[in-house]
Amino acid sequence: MSLDLETIKENGSIAAGDHVSSGGDDEKQSCRVYVGNLSWEVSSEDLKEHMRDAGNVTNAEVMTVADGRSKGCGIVEYSTPEEAKEACDTLGDTEVKGRMIFVREDTRGTSSGRGRGEGGQHNGESRGGGGASVFVGNLAYETSWQDLKDHMRQAGNVAQASVLNQKGGRSKGCGIVVFQNPCDAARATCELQNSVLHGRPIFIREDREQGGKRGGGGHRRGDRREVGGDKGASGSANANGCQLFVGNLSFDTDWTQLKEHFRQCGDVERVEVIEGPGGRKKGFGTVRFANEKDAQNAIERLDGVELQGRELKVRIDGKAR
Repeated sequence: MSLDLETIKENGSIAAGDHVSSGGDDEKQSCRVYVGNLSWEVSSEDLKEHMRDAGNVTNAEVMTVADGRSKGCGIVEYSTPEEAKEACDTLGDTEVKGRMIFVREDTRGTSSGRGRGEGGQHNGESRGGGGASVFVGNLAYETSWQDLKDHMRQAGNVAQASVLNQKGGRSKGCGIVVFQNPCDAARATCELQNSVLHGRPIFIREDREQGGKRGGGGHRRGDRREVGGDKGASGSANANGCQLFVGNLSFDTDWTQLKEHFRQCGDVERVEVIEGPGGRKKGFGTVRFANEKDAQNAIERLDGVELQGRELKVRIDGKAR
């Protein structure tokens, strides 16, 4: 069986012309979540298996284009709204086949408002709403808000585009784009991911500042760690508050490069880059500082800063031991 595709297309979860790789009964919207940034290799069964960590999955759908290729996103349906909320709270920033996924409520039929498409550059964070706002990383420093807006129009009607600046006015290499509806934002995440703007492949994800914080991101059984630092010091600092989770790492980043990048914020005791069973890096790791002050300094200074072309996500490692 399959979801009511006409209803989904009308309300904006799946763009017209999209196909779905598997089927399931149509349940109320509050039981569904949208999952983005999927690897092309992830099947509906893979997605279902991963999302079971939050509850009973009644259906998992990976969106595909007409020729059957994955669009890098999907819909997962749970038995209850509470399970769907648990998935949003705990499975965002977890890894599936080498990519960090994001999970949000399936906000069909909502809108962030109908304003004129003003653009701008901001020293602070931009606010979106209703699932219609996306974060765009790896921008060239010469990219203006107008360039960004024109590029993102390929996915739908853009209400606002902003390039984030440092205090001195220099671009931070990232921005926020607010679409007029969530459907276009989802389409941008799927179709414009890794598209080239001013010679750089851009990275697109949900603008998480518009909603609740994401959980998850811990290590899974069978993962290997590429470790650097003083092994005898691993227990010298209280891990709670001193150890950071670092996400969205380039697969080219090793522990020495990660440590060097974070040493600008304080005394780094230990660095780990997580690898899968085959030795392939999984795109995230941990950094442990000697004290909480240095760890907080790293969050303030390095969260959202690029390393080897990817914008890092830096936060306290809630699963540190």
